Amino acid sequence: MRITNCVCLIVAFCVAAVLPVQAKAEEYPDRPIKIICPYAAGGLSDILTRLLAKRLSERIRQPVLVENRSGAGGIIAMETVAKSPADGYTLVLVGQGMASVNPVLYKKLSYDTLRDFAPIAQVASFSLVLAANPEQPPKSVKEFIDLARAKPGTLTYGSAGNASTSHLMTELFKHRAGIDVLHVPFKGEAPAITELIAGRLSVMFVTLGAALPHIQSGRIAAIGLATKERSTLVPDVPTISEAGLRGFDVEGWYGVLAPAGVPKAVVDRLSREFVAMASEPEMRDRLLARGMTAVGTPSEAFGRYIQDEMNRWRKVVIDADIHAD
Repeated sequence: MRITNCVCLIVAFCVAAVLPVQAKAEEYPDRPIKIICPYAAGGLSDILTRLLAKRLSERIRQPVLVENRSGAGGIIAMETVAKSPADGYTLVLVGQGMASVNPVLYKKLSYDTLRDFAPIAQVASFSLVLAANPEQPPKSVKEFIDLARAKPGTLTYGSAGNASTSHLMTELFKHRAGIDVLHVPFKGEAPAITELIAGRLSVMFVTLGAALPHIQSGRIAAIGLATKERSTLVPDVPTISEAGLRGFDVEGWYGVLAPAGVPKAVVDRLSREFVAMASEPEMRDRLLARGMTAVGTPSEAFGRYIQDEMNRWRKVVIDADIHAD
């Protein structure tokens, strides 16, 4: 009899422990949610975060706040969220650099994306365009490759910084094309674009959203898109695969993560909301106007994609011997 009573008490205790979590998940959300943006206000990441926050707030009928926590290539933001309560009220917008490159680039990183975070959804992708100065060569992808092969180590390419998407993409391009081009890193995309316009860089990969006004004004020349298909924003610009380097298809992306341990019901709710937002015509149009494509990849598939991207960029980091600053 005593054993039976003891078992009953244990079962009752376990049920009591689980019920509050279930109740909280069912009530979610019942207070404001915060999305941390890893970069300063005004940039592409910040614009996207605020668009997502506004629409999520409208859908769930709770305030969704944006907090900018820039610094250390997104590591500060990731650390902040990893240490936050696993209740679904603190999220972070990430790109492939923070989620899939940092873990393979830094030997002593303070977080592990797959261990310390719950994937919510991939929300957007963006194209990068290989750009050059319109008043000097190269005028095409093929000419760039030919010039680089003829004069190894003399042409230059700019990037938004060491291990940035533009840096990694160009190193992948170099490896695939078998060329040697000198890397000139900058502290952000804007100063690198300035140097390209001034003619002091040979080429650089630029996010399409940032490049578009300069392409339209004629200050830079777009010679190839790094994606599988052409963009409606610049329909006359060929893909790099079309223009001379077959099979080159790389895009930037953004997604949303939460701290590991968030109840599955909460993860599923958030994932459904972000996936649904990606199919809304207004959201798709707003992102397209800024050079982005709305994407609605749900939680589990997004988690697998993060792992696949880690495998891809690990090879680039090793082959190019890229090191963190």
